[in-house]
Amino acid sequence: MAVKHKVVECVENPQSEAKLTLLLRTLQNINEKHSIHDDPGKICEHIVGHLGTLTIPTKPEDYVRFMTDITSVQEILMQVCSSNDMIFATLKALYNAISDPEGPPQPTMSIVLQLISIEQIPTAVGWILHSGYKEQNLEIALMTLCGWLSHWTSTPNLGPLVLQFMQGLASEHHWEILVDATLVYIERLFNLLVLQESRKSVEPVVLHMLSSMQHSPEAFHKIIPLTHKVLMCLDRENTESSLACLEKIVNLCVALMYHFPGYTSLYEELVRAIEPVNTSFNVSQRLNYNSWVTGSSLAVSTQSSIGRVGLNNLGNTCYMNSVLQALFMTKMFRNDILLTSRDMMPLFYKLQVLFALLQHSRRPSLSPSDILNLARPPGFQPGHQHDSSEFLGYLLDVLHEQERSVYSVRMGDGPGPSSSDGHQPVATIVQRSFGGRAVTISRCGTCDTQSQRADNFRELQLSFPNNCGNQSVQMLLDYYLQPEKLCGDNQYHCDTCHGLTDGERVTQVEEPPARLVLTLKHFRYDPASQQRTKLLQHVKLDSFINLERANYELYAAVVHVGSSLDSGHYYTYARNEEDWYKFNDCVVTRTTAEELCSVRPPETPYILFYSKHDCIDPEALPRSALSPRLEAILAKDSADLDSERRRRPTKSYDVRNKKNDEPPPPGCGGGSFINSGSNRYVC
Repeated sequence: MAVKHKVVECVENPQSEAKLTLLLRTLQNINEKHSIHDDPGKICEHIVGHLGTLTIPTKPEDYVRFMTDITSVQEILMQVCSSNDMIFATLKALYNAISDPEGPPQPTMSIVLQLISIEQIPTAVGWILHSGYKEQNLEIALMTLCGWLSHWTSTPNLGPLVLQFMQGLASEHHWEILVDATLVYIERLFNLLVLQESRKSVEPVVLHMLSSMQHSPEAFHKIIPLTHKVLMCLDRENTESSLACLEKIVNLCVALMYHFPGYTSLYEELVRAIEPVNTSFNVSQRLNYNSWVTGSSLAVSTQSSIGRVGLNNLGNTCYMNSVLQALFMTKMFRNDILLTSRDMMPLFYKLQVLFALLQHSRRPSLSPSDILNLARPPGFQPGHQHDSSEFLGYLLDVLHEQERSVYSVRMGDGPGPSSSDGHQPVATIVQRSFGGRAVTISRCGTCDTQSQRADNFRELQLSFPNNCGNQSVQMLLDYYLQPEKLCGDNQYHCDTCHGLTDGERVTQVEEPPARLVLTLKHFRYDPASQQRTKLLQHVKLDSFINLERANYELYAAVVHVGSSLDSGHYYTYARNEEDWYKFNDCVVTRTTAEELCSVRPPETPYILFYSKHDCIDPEALPRSALSPRLEAILAKDSADLDSERRRRPTKSYDVRNKKNDEPPPPGCGGGSFINSGSNRYVC
């Protein structure tokens, strides 16, 4: 799941109609004079900027009038901006606007794309990619264009531009930009296939995203819950366009099921939706067409050069992968886990194996399926998106309780870990790394009586102040520690006064943890809609913070990419000494602290990890320090990898319905996903 996203609401703006009228008059005047005396670049920038501020009305009558005026603006714009210089200036202003980190403009700006023909789009994209723009700006631009495509159907050139832009980014090896945009928008775009007016522009982009994302099943698994509705609508429409789209989607879904085998329960719903469809296709050809770099080849080159191992996405498990990588990069926690004795509980054992492999394996990426099976929180359904903070809390709770239970068995029936003298409690591994202690002091405003409650904590959840602007991590932490007024519906119950009174409550951290975990709560509950609303304030990521006279330095951050609280993607930035890395499922790349600090919505930092200055990181354990059991596991992993590489065949499948003259692809259980007895579209 996720916790983040830029929610674009089409609210009524009384100034929007006036802006549109003014823009229309300006263009009419320029067109009537047949000349431009002012700087053409400035005029184009002015026009494009105004178009980006026009809010789309929601009332039908206002929308019809709005679209009539927009059509007029577009027609006059094509007459006014007829010269190559004007077209170039307009497109340059458009790109500067869509790549601006301060926020995306409205999709009405996209009408200027009609100034160029579809044949000219590759040239325009080439200019963008070779004009020296930073990767961050390229990512913001693609996110903005995909957002427009998911909301706006009145610019025919928008879909072809998005597709060409993605292909251009692939040719320049901007893999992460393409992956992030796909994971954020694939569900919304896939749903739009049911609308005739959207299909022509959206369909090529959807097919390109799904067929190119071959290194991870996450994008494919995101659309599985939507396929029944989409296929049913396409079949019922029964037009040439809908049936052609239906066939392409079915073929691609079957190919992707073969490409990502091993998710039988997840694929059951999809199989029921597509089983009546009978088509012939070549799986290998489908998945190699317009493909980005495969996950393995990208990760192989990355792993060999930077020595970091990724984690395979097992179907919307980025919430788990991001947390596991952050914990692995917490050296004192990692070392304690690796040195854990053999008689620990199952989750400890599997996490120990995973950490050993992440540190020493030669593989580009690993499958954390054992951790998923042992540490999946109650209510976390396989294949669904979930919250990374909830997973982190549950994982640490289970590890803590399992270690306590082992010590209890050793020492008798005591409540938890004890030292050798049986009196002084021994901190668990989780407590040693992340455990802190806070005292909550409540004071009665009437009699001044105080009460105290001490609590252990492993994370602090930081809320945003009401009606606030942009914040920093230190500001949110200071706000958390501010005294809270207890009044109204939140009065203090005073035992001395025998009733509710106004008062005050404050939290003080008595024992700061060695590694501080902060969760930024980018949401607020809306009583009117009874839903959580995403907050989009920019948060300045302080590299250094202070907590009760303890100084901390940032070393890892789990980032959420998405446009709502219920969807999106997680990845992790983490530091090892002076080097920063970005862990995006199976893809690991070098990065910088500056890139982390520059993230903007729809990317928001969610879970932050800070190290205490006076608690220096230990050195990473050498392989010689590992137990013989772990050494045997590493040796077997290395031998298995060499064996797999020697016998790895060239992947080329030709899956045919009604014929069984070729063996099924690996992992599909020896049979086809599709019942070959049907030869009609039936939903």
